[in-house]
Amino acid sequence: MSTTVKQRLENHMKESGISQARIAPLMGVSMSALSQYRNNKYKGDEKAIEVKIVEYLNTVEQQKTMQEKIKEYKGDEDYIPISTSEDVYKMIRYAQLNGGIAVAHGDAGIGKTKAAQKFVRENPTQAIYIEASPISGTLTNMLRMLARALKLPQSTNKFNLMMDIRDKLEGTNRVIIIDEAQHLKLSAIEQIRTLADPNSITGTKGVGIVFIGNTEVYSRMKGKQEAQFAQLFSRIKMSRYYTTFNVKEEDVEMLFPTLKEKGMKKELGFLMSVCKSKWGIRGATNVYENAINNEDISFDGLFAMARTLGIEVI
Repeated sequence: MSTTVKQRLENHMKESGISQARIAPLMGVSMSALSQYRNNKYKGDEKAIEVKIVEYLNTVEQQKTMQEKIKEYKGDEDYIPISTSEDVYKMIRYAQLNGGIAVAHGDAGIGKTKAAQKFVRENPTQAIYIEASPISGTLTNMLRMLARALKLPQSTNKFNLMMDIRDKLEGTNRVIIIDEAQHLKLSAIEQIRTLADPNSITGTKGVGIVFIGNTEVYSRMKGKQEAQFAQLFSRIKMSRYYTTFNVKEEDVEMLFPTLKEKGMKKELGFLMSVCKSKWGIRGATNVYENAINNEDISFDGLFAMARTLGIEVI
C-alpha cells in the first residue's frame, strides 16, 4: 500500500470534512473496500483502488487550483448586483409581499437565475425554487416537485397532492419561483396559478408565484384572445422583458473588476460586445474564465478564447 496515496486521501478527507460514506461512491469504490484500505486490512488489489483514489484527488486538486486562479481575478462573490439581477430580485420580493403572478422573461444568460438563487439563499424558509425541465414540466411531475420542496408525502393522486400543497401554503407569505418555466405544460401552469388565488371562503391571499424563462412562457400566457388563457393572463400583476441589449457598461465593470482596475478598456469593450450578443453575460463569463485559465486576459487572449468556444460577435 502506498503511504503517500493513503496520506493524501486522509488529508483531503480531514480538510474538506467529507465522510467516508460520501467520498467512496465519488471515487467509484465501495465503502467496505475503502474502510478496509484505510485500515490496512484490504486483501484485494490495492493498486486498483489507489488508481481510483489518485484520479479523484488529482481532479479535485486541479479544480481547486482553477477556482483559486479565477477567484484572484473575479473575487469570491457568487452574486454580482447587476441591473437585471437586481430588478428580478425586487420582482420576486413584490410577488411574495403582494401575492399574484409575476413573469420575468427574455434572453438567456443575463442574470435572472442568479437573482432567484440569491433570493432563495436569503429567504430559505419563505422561498421555494424549482427548475423546470422538459421531463418535469407536466402537471403530475410539477406537483411532485412542489410537494418534495414542501416536504410533503408523495401522494399518487393528483387531487390529493394539490390539496396537500394548498393546505401547506395557506396563510403563509411564501413565494414559489419556477425557473425555465417555458418547459411547463399548460395544465401545469393553469394548476399552479390557482395557488396565487385568494381563498374564496376566508379571503386569505394566495402565495406569490414567479415564472422565469424565455419569452415563450409569457407569449403563451398573453394569448388572452383564447378563452383558455384569459384567467391566467388576468392574474399577472407584473411582467418584465429582459434582453442582452439592456446590459450596461457599469454591469460589465462589476462583472470583470480586475479589467476595470487595470484600465483594460479594450478588453472590457470586447466582453461588453459578447454580453450584448445572443451569448449574453453567461457567454462573456465563460470566455473570461477560460482566458484566465489560459493565463491570457488581453484583448487578443479573450478574442482567441471566444473563437475557440465558438462565440463570435460583430
